[in-house]
Amino acid sequence: MKVKLSPPNAHDIHYLIDLPKFMEIVDQDDLARRKSKTIRNAYHQYWFDDADSAFPSFDSPVFYLDNGVARFINGRHRTLMLLRHLDCLPMALASLDGCPFMTDQPSSASVSALREISIRRINNQETFEFPCLPIVYLGFDQNIGK
Repeated sequence: MKVKLSPPNAHDIHYLIDLPKFMEIVDQDDLARRKSKTIRNAYHQYWFDDADSAFPSFDSPVFYLDNGVARFINGRHRTLMLLRHLDCLPMALASLDGCPFMTDQPSSASVSALREISIRRINNQETFEFPCLPIVYLGFDQNIGK
């Protein structure tokens, strides 16, 4: 299934992230905060802005780096489910050491971590090949209030 990305928030920047490398630097306590106990091989209908279109707009996971450690703003479930199927994932970076805004002098650990996990910065007009999985209602999503 081909997807495009929903526009990021004003200060967020989309990167193509190497998922195995990302998982090495993610805060495991933060990752465990996801509410769902079971992760099905399916997309939540609210992860897309226009699920019925030819190129649905995917709401990418959003994270930030704090002294070289990745923490989620949202998208834990999406990331873990897609980790089963993809080696890299478009993700939105919210900040380096200054959540929610970029600081003037991010730590060298965060700059190094971004270099390590990012394959490249993404043009928001790109499309990506995602696994063909059902798009269903997976229950209430606290991040979007539905």
